[in-house]
Amino acid sequence: MPDFRTTCQIHAAVLAALFAVYMLLPGLSFLAFDITATPEARFVARRASIMLLGLAVMVFLLRGVPPSVARQAVVLGMIVVWGGLAVFGVVALMRGVIGWTSIGTIVVEAVLAILFVPHLRSRPRDDA
Repeated sequence: MPDFRTTCQIHAAVLAALFAVYMLLPGLSFLAFDITATPEARFVARRASIMLLGLAVMVFLLRGVPPSVARQAVVLGMIVVWGGLAVFGVVALMRGVIGWTSIGTIVVEAVLAILFVPHLRSRPRDDA
């Protein structure tokens, strides 16, 4: 597993890329889920992109923070975000709401959640 700094940089890059896609090409994200890109849905995607950019900045700035309760809170929050998206995606897929083209997205979300799990501790290890 990558160290905390690298994990944060990976997440920040993915979140920043998602921001760009959802803001500039929102229809592309709808293709991944095999759903119709209505003007209303594009509007919501663009609004959601701002939150993705905020998360990218937060995680990028967190990369140098030593283990602490505050860092643990952000890490847990990111696990909930990515894990929740993956679970929500699986449920939507099984219900037929989204298409099978979304499997790649679901796998990436699950992997991103798992990458943060080793960094849950709130204080430095004593064996270092």
